[in-house]
Amino acid sequence: MHVVIVYRKDKREAEKKAEEVSRIVKDYGWPYELREVGPEGLKGPLSCDFLIVLGGDGTTLASIHALEEPETPVLAISFGRGGYLADATPDEAERAVKSLLTGNYRLDRLMRLDVFIEGNLVSDAINEAFVSNSSVGKLVEFDLEVERLKLRNIVADGMIFSTPVGSTGYNTSLGGPLVDEELELIIATPVAPITNIRPLVFSASRIVVMRGIRGPFCAVIDGLLRHEFQRGELMVTKSRSSTVLVRTSGVSLCERRIRKRLGI
Repeated sequence: MHVVIVYRKDKREAEKKAEEVSRIVKDYGWPYELREVGPEGLKGPLSCDFLIVLGGDGTTLASIHALEEPETPVLAISFGRGGYLADATPDEAERAVKSLLTGNYRLDRLMRLDVFIEGNLVSDAINEAFVSNSSVGKLVEFDLEVERLKLRNIVADGMIFSTPVGSTGYNTSLGGPLVDEELELIIATPVAPITNIRPLVFSASRIVVMRGIRGPFCAVIDGLLRHEFQRGELMVTKSRSSTVLVRTSGVSLCERRIRKRLGI
């Protein structure tokens, strides 16, 4: 089994812990590769049987997007402000890694979203897709359609389309619901709307369509990938791929996320 270990180059503590983790993996006889994330991001795709990430949620998201096989299991160890996707703290890293190497873990499969612009798949989203005006501070106008439900001429700063696991991110900051990641839902949350619209939650079996009327528009996926378009159709559906997280802790991801978001 081949392991790739990714760490934040600008965090000395993460680099030190990555070296410790590498020694543990080596002692167990597993081949491994150590990769750093610098200001320019990751260089090249990641190919492995298991991915271990030492960093914040941004590093974890970037590493997952870099995987050649999107459903490669990921063990995240928190070295950032959030750590909503993490299984362990730095102090728990040794225990978590040894649990992975000895098979004492479970896998959480989390829903992703596919984002299409004008019928073309531009990316999948682990947490969310944020759609706004490509000019900072400008409003957008759009229609929102979910099958026969048609909401016309919505004016707002934008929309967030979130997965359940991403619900504890930007969605919650905008007043959207905290959602158990074991559910399969699409959360549509307006950003500073002028029109009378509230956060909406749809079954993952639905197709959510945002038809741009007045832009220009910009879709940012997981805070990493940027796609601009003038007008037209942006469509969000459940992805065929899942995010697969390694869990070694007795605390569920749902409990960890919600407690962390509420500060309790």
